Amino acid sequence: MVHVMVKVKYPYHKTEEFLKFYLSGKAPKYPDYVKRVHQWLGPGYNVKIYNIYELPEDKLYEGMKGIAKRFSAYAAFEDYKFKIEPLVEGSEAIELYKK
Repeated sequence: MVHVMVKVKYPYHKTEEFLKFYLSGKAPKYPDYVKRVHQWLGPGYNVKIYNIYELPEDKLYEGMKGIAKRFSAYAAFEDYKFKIEPLVEGSEAIELYKK
Protein backbone atom coordinates (compact mmCIF):
# COMPACT_ATOMS: atom_id res chain seq x y z
CA MET A 1 0.00 0.00 0.00
CA VAL A 2 1.06 3.57 -0.64
CA HIS A 3 -0.10 6.83 0.88
CA VAL A 4 -1.12 10.09 -0.75
CA MET A 5 -1.69 13.41 1.00
CA VAL A 6 -4.12 16.01 -0.26
CA LYS A 7 -3.81 19.50 1.22
CA VAL A 8 -6.83 21.79 0.80
CA LYS A 9 -7.19 25.51 1.52
CA TYR A 10 -10.16 27.84 1.16
CA PRO A 11 -11.32 31.08 2.84
CA TYR A 12 -13.28 30.82 6.10
CA HIS A 13 -16.17 32.86 4.69
CA LYS A 14 -16.80 30.09 2.13
CA THR A 15 -17.17 27.35 4.76
CA GLU A 16 -20.98 27.17 4.77
CA GLU A 17 -21.15 27.04 0.96
CA PHE A 18 -18.29 24.51 0.85
CA LEU A 19 -19.93 22.22 3.42
CA LYS A 20 -23.28 22.40 1.62
CA PHE A 21 -21.62 21.14 -1.57
CA TYR A 22 -19.58 18.53 0.33
CA LEU A 23 -22.67 17.12 2.06
CA SER A 24 -24.72 17.15 -1.17
CA GLY A 25 -22.73 14.19 -2.53
CA LYS A 26 -22.36 15.91 -5.94
CA ALA A 27 -18.58 15.52 -6.09
CA PRO A 28 -17.32 12.45 -7.97
CA LYS A 29 -16.79 9.39 -5.79
CA TYR A 30 -13.34 8.04 -5.01
CA PRO A 31 -12.34 4.82 -6.77
CA ASP A 32 -13.31 1.79 -4.64
CA TYR A 33 -9.67 0.99 -3.80
CA VAL A 34 -8.91 4.47 -2.41
CA LYS A 35 -9.37 4.65 1.37
CA ARG A 36 -9.11 7.86 3.39
CA VAL A 37 -7.28 6.94 6.59
CA HIS A 38 -6.93 10.40 8.18
CA GLN A 39 -8.42 13.86 7.86
CA TRP A 40 -7.19 16.80 9.93
CA LEU A 41 -8.10 20.47 10.01
CA GLY A 42 -5.56 23.11 10.97
CA PRO A 43 -5.97 26.70 12.09
CA GLY A 44 -4.74 29.61 10.04
CA TYR A 45 -5.89 32.49 7.89
CA ASN A 46 -7.79 29.98 5.69
CA VAL A 47 -9.44 26.67 6.41
CA LYS A 48 -6.71 24.06 5.95
CA ILE A 49 -7.53 20.38 5.58
CA TYR A 50 -5.03 17.53 5.38
CA ASN A 51 -6.27 14.22 3.99
CA ILE A 52 -4.25 11.01 3.94
CA TYR A 53 -5.31 8.23 1.58
CA GLU A 54 -4.15 4.64 1.29
CA LEU A 55 -4.23 2.77 -2.01
CA PRO A 56 -2.55 -0.20 -3.69
CA GLU A 57 0.85 0.62 -5.15
CA ASP A 58 -0.10 -0.78 -8.56
CA LYS A 59 -3.04 1.65 -8.71
CA LEU A 60 -1.19 4.81 -7.65
CA TYR A 61 -1.55 6.64 -10.98
CA GLU A 62 -5.24 5.78 -11.44
CA GLY A 63 -5.94 6.50 -7.77
CA MET A 64 -4.32 9.93 -7.93
CA LYS A 65 -6.39 10.72 -11.03
CA GLY A 66 -9.57 9.71 -9.18
CA ILE A 67 -8.63 11.81 -6.15
CA ALA A 68 -7.84 14.81 -8.38
CA LYS A 69 -11.19 14.44 -10.14
CA ARG A 70 -13.01 14.60 -6.82
CA PHE A 71 -11.09 17.59 -5.49
CA SER A 72 -11.38 19.44 -8.81
CA ALA A 73 -15.15 19.48 -8.30
CA TYR A 74 -14.62 22.23 -5.72
CA ALA A 75 -12.58 24.45 -8.05
CA ALA A 76 -15.43 26.95 -8.53
CA PHE A 77 -15.09 28.09 -4.91
CA GLU A 78 -13.28 31.38 -4.48
CA ASP A 79 -9.57 30.91 -3.64
CA TYR A 80 -9.96 27.13 -3.29
CA LYS A 81 -6.66 25.28 -3.72
CA PHE A 82 -5.60 21.68 -3.39
CA LYS A 83 -2.33 19.83 -3.80
CA ILE A 84 -1.78 16.08 -4.12
CA GLU A 85 1.47 14.58 -2.87
CA PRO A 86 2.51 10.92 -2.85
CA LEU A 87 4.23 10.03 0.43
CA VAL A 88 7.00 7.62 1.39
CA GLU A 89 7.91 6.43 4.85
CA GLY A 90 11.24 7.62 6.18
CA SER A 91 12.75 4.12 6.11
CA GLU A 92 11.66 3.69 2.46
CA ALA A 93 13.24 7.02 1.53
CA ILE A 94 16.54 5.97 3.12
CA GLU A 95 16.50 2.73 1.11
CA LEU A 96 15.83 4.66 -2.12
CA TYR A 97 18.72 7.00 -1.30
CA LYS A 98 21.09 4.05 -0.81
CA LYS A 99 20.42 2.70 -4.32
